[in-house]
Amino acid sequence: MLNELKRKFKKFPITISLIGICVVVYVISFVLFGEEMNTQEGLVMGAYNPLYVYYKHEIYRLFTANFIHFGLLHIAVNCYSLYGLGMFIEASLKTKKYVIVLLISALATTTLPFLLFLLNGFGAYSVSGGISGVIFGLIGALGALALKYRQVFMDVFKQLAPNVILMLVISFVVPSISMSGHLSGLIGGFVSTYVILNIKPKKKDPYRDLVN
Repeated sequence: MLNELKRKFKKFPITISLIGICVVVYVISFVLFGEEMNTQEGLVMGAYNPLYVYYKHEIYRLFTANFIHFGLLHIAVNCYSLYGLGMFIEASLKTKKYVIVLLISALATTTLPFLLFLLNGFGAYSVSGGISGVIFGLIGALGALALKYRQVFMDVFKQLAPNVILMLVISFVVPSISMSGHLSGLIGGFVSTYVILNIKPKKKDPYRDLVN
């Protein structure tokens, strides 16, 4: 198993590292608070809340919130989703572009809801965290890839579409899940990937021969 993990890390270093960070942060929260955290404990670990960002100037929460999880099921589902989808997008975009998409997706997950808070007080008392916004960002990235390279990625996107719809429905129905965070991550991932794919490449487009 250790050899398999080393092989995966060598091939997909960013995705495996991202999962590793989430696991380490969860272990810390487990030691401090047990298997599940409440909202107050989540805030101690760096969860997102617009009041803390605005009044206490704790800007770091816009980023750290992506790496905390409120329970074992929460982190298990997210890491499982990130494992498969993340490796696929990492292989498709390559390291530098993948990192850019991850960062923009992570920041969009919290920054767009924060902008809504500044406009109309949206989500003033919400406390959120988790890597699921980034996962939605990767779904958005896959959508951008499918839009530009239909013959290569459209079938994969169609296979994933029902799961995406289900995840969005769950986000809407379950109050403890941040619908705005998921949608914001999705938008961030799609837009950043679409822009990256349409910047004139210095090297040969790796998918050009497959779609022409």
